[in-house]
Amino acid sequence: MADKLIFILPGITLLLFFANIFFRGNNVQSCMLFVLAFLPLMDLKVTKEAWGGFKTFDIICLYCLIFLLKEFIMVNLNTHNNFYFFLFLVIVIILLIGGLASEFPAKTYFNVIRMLPIFIFGRFLLTEFYKDDRFYIKAINALKISYVVALSVLFIQTIVGLRFTFYPVLGPNTIDPVFHTVRYPGVFFDSQASGQFLAMGSFLFLFLEKDTTKKMAMLNYLVFALAIAGILLAGSRAALAGFGLGLVLVIMIGSGQYRVYGITIITIGAIAYLVLSPKSGIFERASRINDDYSYRASIWRDALNIAKKHPMLGIGWNNYQNYIMRHDQDQYLELENQELLYFTQPENGYLKILVELGYIGFAAFALYLVVPVVKGLIYFFTNLYDRRVVLLIAVLLSWMVPFYSVYSITDYRLLIMVTCMIVLIVAYPQKDYNESASA
Repeated sequence: MADKLIFILPGITLLLFFANIFFRGNNVQSCMLFVLAFLPLMDLKVTKEAWGGFKTFDIICLYCLIFLLKEFIMVNLNTHNNFYFFLFLVIVIILLIGGLASEFPAKTYFNVIRMLPIFIFGRFLLTEFYKDDRFYIKAINALKISYVVALSVLFIQTIVGLRFTFYPVLGPNTIDPVFHTVRYPGVFFDSQASGQFLAMGSFLFLFLEKDTTKKMAMLNYLVFALAIAGILLAGSRAALAGFGLGLVLVIMIGSGQYRVYGITIITIGAIAYLVLSPKSGIFERASRINDDYSYRASIWRDALNIAKKHPMLGIGWNNYQNYIMRHDQDQYLELENQELLYFTQPENGYLKILVELGYIGFAAFALYLVVPVVKGLIYFFTNLYDRRVVLLIAVLLSWMVPFYSVYSITDYRLLIMVTCMIVLIVAYPQKDYNESASA
């Protein structure tokens, strides 16, 4: 069934997109809300790898660029956010110039094209937030819909088994070959990506409007509690660590009610850890964390040595596997059929970007993440943003932590979530609007 769904679902997704345009109008807001509400379907391939491997998200963004071009090129000088466009230009220039110095220029230049859809999406999203102050609530609600669907699929998968998926072959991390435990991927190909998505989206269910009914608030809190179970089922230690950091941030500087919920969750989690056997699920994998770290540390050292050899422009985007196959052939895994699988990334997202884009490209990428977080915190402490912005920062931090262990933004669903959080923080309505809106 999975081998058929992988071809059927992309077509259904695009048909739903055009139906959405027909019934809700051909405008930026309806297109953006469709992407966010149908996020689990945005990474499905429409074409084969030989034809570019374009996905449903690529097609939707291309449509928006062509038929909504006027809104895309609209310039609002009052937003003072040209800094982010400048960072994008820096990355593009590094990619183009780096392609000239790369040993694999064709692959580098093709990936320049592949980064345009997310820029198109981010640009449309930002302009729409500034046009409609209430759009950020609609966007968050759309993301909640996607999250509930993804969480539901994961729980169904734990009941009926891994055959409940639309991927013919799942990631190698799905079944632990040592302890024979299952790490459920849900709607994703890989369980690590699933854990990151669940950790990120969980904090959105603490983001409530002041006029939210008690019943609706309790439903949101219930999903937040179920999200913790989902992260554990995904079996990602890095995702759990990211969730923990986000939770600590919310407890420390969030509202009083979040402190109560956070302390309650930590207490329940501690009890669950003592009651559950440390030899089951995610906990049994913690027993070999030192071995895992030593293994990854050796790969990280090799990646740093490559970065030192190509400090300014890197080796070219998405060229890590080609590079080590030629220059550092020790980085591989031996599969069951005796074949060698060379690493496509050094088990660290930040190092992959550093190696492939060099120091300048890495700095531009880092600023994309750091500047919104710092801005959000400064505006919060200066009383320009209300406390809910801390939840959006927690979402971003819960992804930034596990990114150190895996380069996960090749999956559009995670990349869209990260981009959406950056834009939400940058364009977050100031406190005077929030107070007047809830009055």
